[in-house]
Amino acid sequence: MDEFDQNSKPISTILLNQRYRNHIIEYLEWVSSYQLQRDYQKKVPLVHVPHEAFNQWEDFASDEILQHYMEPVFSREEQSALDEYRRVLAAIADETPQILPALEELIGTEVWERMRLAAERAYKVLMRRGLFDWNVEQFPAVDET
Repeated sequence: MDEFDQNSKPISTILLNQRYRNHIIEYLEWVSSYQLQRDYQKKVPLVHVPHEAFNQWEDFASDEILQHYMEPVFSREEQSALDEYRRVLAAIADETPQILPALEELIGTEVWERMRLAAERAYKVLMRRGLFDWNVEQFPAVDET
């Protein structure tokens, strides 16, 4: 499935997944750090950061989307790390009220620490290969002619 870039030119699935990968890494970075969560809340005070932690995940890696993140952009180890984070986040969603308390009330609680640690583990796995180029495929198709 091809998507379109800003100039309405189709982009490959690989390039699209590279972009999603970068968004996921950025997401995992701020979710894995209480300080970055606080910075985000301070920078965008109208955003409820605890809800944003769940909403952004759904934007970038819902169950439906996650199944499309395959090699070569996402290694098997990275896929497993994202799936494990998904399981932790789903369990936390089941254990917490739909309307979450303010960020400062959640920081340091068992559920928020569990989420932070799961994000940190996934972040570390993805950062072994790091961010990929936004505009150039890291894994160009091989021409078999």
